[in-house]
Amino acid sequence: MLFTLMFFTESQEKFGKSLGSGTSKSKATKSSKNRSTNADDIAVSRALCAQAMLLASTSMSKYQSRLWPRSVPDESLLHLPCRIAYQMLESSTGVNAKKAACGNEALGMIANVVDSSGNMLLNTVVAALVDLLHTYDHMAPLVAELCCMVKEKPTNVLATELLREIGRLDTDGYSASDAGGKASGIRNVAPFINELAAVRPKLVLTNFSLLVPHLSAEPYVLRSAIINSIGHILVRDDVTLTEEKSEEHDEDISNADCKDDRRTINIGKTRSSLFDILCHHTKDVTSFTRTAALKVLNDLTEKQSLPLDRVIPVTEIAIDRLNDKAVSVRRYSMQLTTSLLDNNPFMGLLNPEPYREKIRELETYLKSNIPQAIIEARDAAIEEANNNESENDADLEEIRSAALAAAIADAEAKKEDNQDLSDAENDFLAKVRALKFSYSALSFIELFENANSSFQTMLLSSNSSDVTEALRFFVRAKHFGLPCAVTGMKRALALMWSNETNIQEEVLRAFIDVFVAEPGTDGKELLPENQIAQNFIVLVGQATVSELASIEEALGRLVKKEIIPPDVFSILWQCASQAEGELRASAMLVISMAASTDPRIVDSAYRLQNLYDAGLGDYTEEHRDWKTARSAACALQRVARAKVDQSSARYLILDLITERLVAVARGDWCMDGNEHDTNSWFCAAEQAINAIFAISPSPEKVGMEILLGHQAAIFGTHDDPESVTDSLRLSRFFFVIGHIALKLLIYTEVLSSSVRRANAAKTVSKQESASSGKGGNSETEKEDEDEEDAIEAELGIAAQAEAETERKVAEISENEIVGRGIISLFTPMLLRVVANEAGTYSSPILMLSATLALCKCMCISKSFCEQHLPLLFSVLAKAPNDDQDLRANIVVALGDLAFRFPNEVEPYTPKIYACLRDKSTRVRRHTLMVLTHLILNDMVKVKGQVCEIALCLQDQESRIRDMARLLFHELSKRTNSPIYNLLPDIVSQLSQLGLPQEAFREIMLFLLGFIKKDRQNEMLLEKLIQRFPKCSTITQKADLAYCIAQLKINDKCIKCLNDTFKLYKDALFDEDVLKNFMSVLTKAKKNIKIDSKDALQELEEKFTEHAAAGRENVNASKKAQRAKARAAKREARTKKEWDGDSDEEASAEETDEENRPENIMKVTPSENTKRKSSRSRRRGVLA
Repeated sequence: MLFTLMFFTESQEKFGKSLGSGTSKSKATKSSKNRSTNADDIAVSRALCAQAMLLASTSMSKYQSRLWPRSVPDESLLHLPCRIAYQMLESSTGVNAKKAACGNEALGMIANVVDSSGNMLLNTVVAALVDLLHTYDHMAPLVAELCCMVKEKPTNVLATELLREIGRLDTDGYSASDAGGKASGIRNVAPFINELAAVRPKLVLTNFSLLVPHLSAEPYVLRSAIINSIGHILVRDDVTLTEEKSEEHDEDISNADCKDDRRTINIGKTRSSLFDILCHHTKDVTSFTRTAALKVLNDLTEKQSLPLDRVIPVTEIAIDRLNDKAVSVRRYSMQLTTSLLDNNPFMGLLNPEPYREKIRELETYLKSNIPQAIIEARDAAIEEANNNESENDADLEEIRSAALAAAIADAEAKKEDNQDLSDAENDFLAKVRALKFSYSALSFIELFENANSSFQTMLLSSNSSDVTEALRFFVRAKHFGLPCAVTGMKRALALMWSNETNIQEEVLRAFIDVFVAEPGTDGKELLPENQIAQNFIVLVGQATVSELASIEEALGRLVKKEIIPPDVFSILWQCASQAEGELRASAMLVISMAASTDPRIVDSAYRLQNLYDAGLGDYTEEHRDWKTARSAACALQRVARAKVDQSSARYLILDLITERLVAVARGDWCMDGNEHDTNSWFCAAEQAINAIFAISPSPEKVGMEILLGHQAAIFGTHDDPESVTDSLRLSRFFFVIGHIALKLLIYTEVLSSSVRRANAAKTVSKQESASSGKGGNSETEKEDEDEEDAIEAELGIAAQAEAETERKVAEISENEIVGRGIISLFTPMLLRVVANEAGTYSSPILMLSATLALCKCMCISKSFCEQHLPLLFSVLAKAPNDDQDLRANIVVALGDLAFRFPNEVEPYTPKIYACLRDKSTRVRRHTLMVLTHLILNDMVKVKGQVCEIALCLQDQESRIRDMARLLFHELSKRTNSPIYNLLPDIVSQLSQLGLPQEAFREIMLFLLGFIKKDRQNEMLLEKLIQRFPKCSTITQKADLAYCIAQLKINDKCIKCLNDTFKLYKDALFDEDVLKNFMSVLTKAKKNIKIDSKDALQELEEKFTEHAAAGRENVNASKKAQRAKARAAKREARTKKEWDGDSDEEASAEETDEENRPENIMKVTPSENTKRKSSRSRRRGVLA
């Protein structure tokens, strides 16, 4: 009766659910209250019935002898609670549903039945549970919980049988894409292994042999579940097995040693085998299983369950998986690498140098304390080697190393045999252990150092998770003192310019953790101010120009957020004033970087005085410290322009600073005969001129003063002229000419912008005053003003004034700066040096400086640029091969000219493209960089020369290849599909260049990957087929066929191939061509519609037929050619023989001549015989 009630309760619940899913909205609204009432009643009745059923099943299992005679229970009656329990478990889809469906009571019923029935109902219960596991995805944790409720003495038979059934699963025909059927069942069953291992790891380990066959099965979910179960076993193994061994030790002390040893050996082998399985499946064919294996290894590492002998092998695996194609695998491998670093057994700083020094000390000690017997044997071996006249140092070193290894092995053998060791021997063993430890630590460190390129590649990944994990690794590596962390963090700072905000924030957080905050505090506790300042100084002192820009951005954000304490800048000012050399310049540079965000750091009379003394004072002049002068000039560029006020202390100190900057720009402190000094001066002079144009109220006058000072130093005065000048002094003069000319152009545009802003502000203030009505004007005056404004607007007076301002600025730029100003006086000399027609000027620095100055002057005036562009390209073409700096500078300057005057540079575009074939890697890289910026900014039209950029995809330099890929990626994002439009020309030009087939196909495979739209694939297919008749070689046709094979094929493509078959049928005899076309058909069969299957079959038959016919024709042609060649040989031989007969007739005439009485000579018999035999042989051949 109870079973019947429960059965109807569950049936009613299911029936109600089925009706509820199909009820209309109107009916549902009317009966919602009734349903809620019925649901509550059903839940109450179900709970009561479930408790009663649980009590009944408990009673039946406990009192079998009283309920049944002879204690033989009725199987059908015992199984009744299970039948209703299965239905209850079907509804336990979650925590709340499990409670509502009385899932715990259902599990208790099944557990009672299993415990009471023994093996009688075990198979029935197991079959039902396996069926539930196959059908429902929520059953895995429930069945695992059931296995924990069953009695385990002597063994857990239910769990064992379930694992046995899972081991028998048929995985043949499994398909991961199949949504139902076998694949769905296996996906539901697999989590049970993991759930059971989490609660009963020893049980799974005992029956692990049942699951091993699935490690090589096709379903990756089974492999992943088994891998996860291994993780639970290995994590719990340390605790569980240790407790068991200690209990056994307490029970029987006399037999504990033997049992403990055997158990230790077995456990060690088992753990080793499980770790081997984990390591093996880090290279599984499926990324999900690889991810699971790496995740398990990461958990073991974090829980410190990784054996010491596995640290280095697992580190190698983690580093190797950083190059995996799957994002999840790379992410977990990076996490594993970071965990290994955090939990490494060596701890402390991982700087390799102390370990190398320690190894040298230990080896010296061990070699000097080798036992006497081994020393004698070593000396005997060395003496024998010397007697054999062996002068190879490697052999002698090998003998010494062998002696040391023998001594170590001897000491360890004594230790294992439990022999009594002396104090010296114990010290020797301690040193041996220390040596092995140091070697292991050094190997661990070298693994990370050798993988630095892989870590930096992760930083450049397009996936944000790769970048984030790499940044976290470098933060931890910096805290452990790994050398690779320094270069990694510098490379990471470039990500401050990333377009993704989360990456920028992660980089800034990493910057704080490494240089500002205490390790492990997540930026909440800052380092001491002295340490922060020291970190910044070291970072800036070792950075490149590009890295300095990223550091400045990071520092600016920290200053803006007020994270850096103010005392840090006080320490930096003190260091800039008192330190010497690099430290002084670096401290000043850090100050200038921070001032870019907060000018108040330097823009005060007191700070400006400090800057004057520290950066431009006597110390800088005496030591010619151009780096400090450059840093000070950079800091001054953050200061507002001085206003003329003789009573202002700020103006007076800025005036003094300007005088010192003029001295720097004139090169008053330079040594003429020292090239290194002049090279260092260039950067300081550039920033000094920039600072002058930033702070001086009249920079054009200061610039003229600088030029006149250089003129006097080079040419002398009117009274004392110079006849000879130094090339370095002239180089400095040209550099200043070019840079001042460029700064004058910028200053002119700044003044123009100021005028426009002033006019706009005047208009706005006039409108505000008119709208406020507070001026006290009468209504008549207001009407007059409005009328005047209307007339001005109608006449366009304001627009005309603005246009006039722009015209004047253009006039100054075009004619004044390099046309009629003081700079124009020196341009003829500049042009003469750049042209260098007679080869008079041989100084590389002079030519670089003069060319750069010319390029800067050309950026100012359009007419000047157009006039001297031929000279610039002539210099580029005639530049020596070893002068790559000159060519690289010209290429960069041409990019600037193309931005400034695109129409004037456009005719010379092919010459710029030609630089992509330069022998110098630097010139090619600069050229590609310039062209990339010009193309992406639409300053240069992408024409047929883009083939030159496509060739860069196969350049030997990785940076050039990456930049070319970046350009094509950016072009592919544009709506006008430039790559699609350019592809036919690229294919045509590349096929004519005679590239290696592999290079051509790699380029086209990359470019064709950007063709995504079906219409583009169809049109491109037709264009490529139309080119077949124009091909001159079969190799070109094979390349076209390869390109076609990379396209996406649809029904229209198949129709096009059928319609144009006559254009390419003659090439099907070639195996490569046929192979590519057959791959097209194979690809089409996967996506083709049913209507086009006949056309596809017809096309395949055509391919096969014409390919066979073409091969026959080729074979026949080859035979004909061979026959023709043989006939030609026979004809040549016959002709030669006839020529021999003609020679014989001529010899007969000569013989008659000889037989004349006056010419008779005696002939020997042997000569006569030879002549006869030769004539007879010729006659035989002719016959």
